[in-house]
Amino acid sequence: MIVALLGATGLTGQLTLERLLQHDAVTSVIVFGRRTSPVTHHKLQQLQLQALPDTLPAVDAFICCIGTTIKKAGSKAAFIEVDRTLPVQLATQLHARGCSCMAVVSSMSASPTSPFFYTRVKGDMEEDLKQIGFTSLHILRPSIIDGPRQENRPMEKFGLAFTKLMHPLMLGSLQHYKAIKATTIADGLLHTVLQHRPGQFTYLSADIPKIS
Repeated sequence: MIVALLGATGLTGQLTLERLLQHDAVTSVIVFGRRTSPVTHHKLQQLQLQALPDTLPAVDAFICCIGTTIKKAGSKAAFIEVDRTLPVQLATQLHARGCSCMAVVSSMSASPTSPFFYTRVKGDMEEDLKQIGFTSLHILRPSIIDGPRQENRPMEKFGLAFTKLMHPLMLGSLQHYKAIKATTIADGLLHTVLQHRPGQFTYLSADIPKIS
């Protein structure tokens, strides 16, 4: 199996790349990125987004882990470019080359009608991907992601600490708002593309461990 990966330098993307390279069923991993991953491996091919070939390589599955913040992106328009436009454009082109399976990290409460900009963009991205025509589409909506990030996100750190404190009280539907390990998300992404189950599936945060 040949797998394309977008967002390999982020927390979840790094862990997903490790799992892809280690799995015997994966023969090649093509990473798309603005930055080059420091990882080297005989299975790994890296393509710069600034200099993509006119025709993208043919792959069996596409995993998208990309995500940013408005602060890091610099503006709302730049955020949309990274979190919606880029994933949808790559997904469309890879699908046209024969890719039939995709797994993507979205966000809890993602919806095109959300009153919040971040989750509204994620919801728009999800709807765009559903229209492309993948035989197998898996949308993962994690809550706050727990893991050692390289970049400093103070508000996210505060939210993570508070959420962990409240874990014992998060019962029923509130369990979806518990923090989730980045390793669990990476495992889920890997298993969804390996299983290649036909259909469109959305997994809320507490459901993600069940697929990994």
